[in-house]
Amino acid sequence: METLLTLTQQILNGLLTGTAYVLIALGLTIIFGIYRVINMAHGIFYMCGGFFCYVFATLLGLNTYLSMLLSMIVTGGVAAAVERIVFRPLQGSPDWVFLVVGIGLYFTLENFGWIVEGPLPLHVHAYATQVTLRTAGLYFNLQKLVMAGVCLLLLMFLYYILRRTDVGRAMRAVSVDPEAAKLMGIHPGKVSMVVFYLGGAFAAAAGSLVGSLSSINPTMGFSPQLMAFIVVVFGGMGSILGTVIAGLFVGILQNVIAWAITPRYSYAFTMLLLLIIFIIRPKGLFGEKS
Repeated sequence: METLLTLTQQILNGLLTGTAYVLIALGLTIIFGIYRVINMAHGIFYMCGGFFCYVFATLLGLNTYLSMLLSMIVTGGVAAAVERIVFRPLQGSPDWVFLVVGIGLYFTLENFGWIVEGPLPLHVHAYATQVTLRTAGLYFNLQKLVMAGVCLLLLMFLYYILRRTDVGRAMRAVSVDPEAAKLMGIHPGKVSMVVFYLGGAFAAAAGSLVGSLSSINPTMGFSPQLMAFIVVVFGGMGSILGTVIAGLFVGILQNVIAWAITPRYSYAFTMLLLLIIFIIRPKGLFGEKS
């Protein structure tokens, strides 16, 4: 009975961990829908989200969740600027050019982060991180429940934009056929900026919430970006539903492996199992054959 209860606790912990992967992976998914290539600098938006949240909450003394919202707005602007200045001039180039530039941009901004933030980790105080709820023998950190709620709200917001607004219809049109969208009066460049803005804002939300649970530093975006990349590929490139399901699954898998085998190698075993799944189903859960 105790083993079953512990397993249930790990599965629920994994679901909560998975919501962070979903948030950062959603940005990668919608950006892929426009550019048809993975943004290898996406982890920087995650780091910027945590840093701007620290600036607003700790240095300016604002409420933590208001700081998260402001961080999303500012980081979204940074992401839109990156699209306009760095990636848009590369449109029409081979995919490997986007990948190389993205990697170079990531490490450039990461090193710039060391200059701005300094060598010591930064911390954001959030009251919810100190609150643990207990029900039916299971324990939940309130901040992780908040993260799950934010993830759900942002998913609903994204669904509303994609299905109920002109901007969302334009995003879907550009994703399907950019040239046909141009003929219908849609400006693909403006749509791309909106997509990067949303992707950056979602990553910032994850960075702000996870940063308040641990710490904020310039390298904090690397591992989440790697996991988000795996989530996007596993869920099916460009599939929002696949991203959500895959993110939650990877979170559960990682936590259960850490409990059942060893936390030290949880990432390695998770990668190994996902590699086996990719071999069996290379297009992902909801991906289409090219």
